[in-house]
Amino acid sequence: MDRRRQQADPELVLRVAKAHYVADRSMVQISEHEGISRFQVARLLNLARESGIVEVRVHDEADENPELAERLTAALGISRCIVVGRSRALGMMPTQDSVAGAVARELSRTVRPGQRIGLTWSRVIEKLPEHVKDLAPGDVVQLAGALSFDGDRLGSVEVIRQVARASGGIAYPFYAPLWVGDARTAESLSAQPEIARCLELIADLDVAVVSVGHWSERGSAVYPLLPPELAEEVRGEGCIGEVSGRLVDRDGISIDSRLDDQIIGITAEQLRHVPERIATTYGEYRAEATLAAVRAGFISTLVLDEPQAVRILGALGESTRCRGLGDAHAAP
Repeated sequence: MDRRRQQADPELVLRVAKAHYVADRSMVQISEHEGISRFQVARLLNLARESGIVEVRVHDEADENPELAERLTAALGISRCIVVGRSRALGMMPTQDSVAGAVARELSRTVRPGQRIGLTWSRVIEKLPEHVKDLAPGDVVQLAGALSFDGDRLGSVEVIRQVARASGGIAYPFYAPLWVGDARTAESLSAQPEIARCLELIADLDVAVVSVGHWSERGSAVYPLLPPELAEEVRGEGCIGEVSGRLVDRDGISIDSRLDDQIIGITAEQLRHVPERIATTYGEYRAEATLAAVRAGFISTLVLDEPQAVRILGALGESTRCRGLGDAHAAP
């Protein structure tokens, strides 16, 4: 045990923490009241945080826009839409973190004990472990090859493990890359026992959580992995977006590209057959790709930010007159 914790009086730690964080007293006031130095007060407050007595949270939760969600659900013809709007306290536009929170809530609502969840990676899904609460225990499977990052970023494997830990379920990650340079290598890697086991589990999911990628450098996790000439070749074939590396054109038709055989993970057909397909998408520029993913049958529940929802309705020729939006027809 930390020597400082052994020496500190637990009642004094709690008293000091309550005085500072609940009663809003300054360290000088606490020092004078308790007859200890300001240095000791600071040490006790630090100890209170380290030991978990005090938890500091900085957040500005976002409201959902049910009216816009209802209209978007009807326009898209899917089961459910969740539209994340402005934050409550500061009125800020929705963030990736607030969209991740909405995905976590939807998972808690949807998943039943013993069900199997598949997760892909995205910048929104990377933030999912911070929000997962009350998730029923079950298998959590990686849907597509691993992505990893320098520093303290969470890659595919870390997200899978942390979500499984939060739910009390079993994690099934695998370490093959998302994209490899030729189909033979992809086939060989997919036959490896650890990877083959995950691909077998992927074929029998209850819930899939995926992300819509826009076919561009900043909009897709796959695009930056490819040689530039291959990425542009795919664009020339009509690619507007991708979901877990499966390419679609504007009409939601799968693109028959050599890239398809070089992606390790869930296939387009497997994804369409998952009973609950929760897709997250963020940013107005992804609107066209999101429409394509819906048309492809990749989405049953859509979680997105309000500006993109407005743009999608505009692209469909729908008026966007509803709470806080005025009357607009956003161009795609």
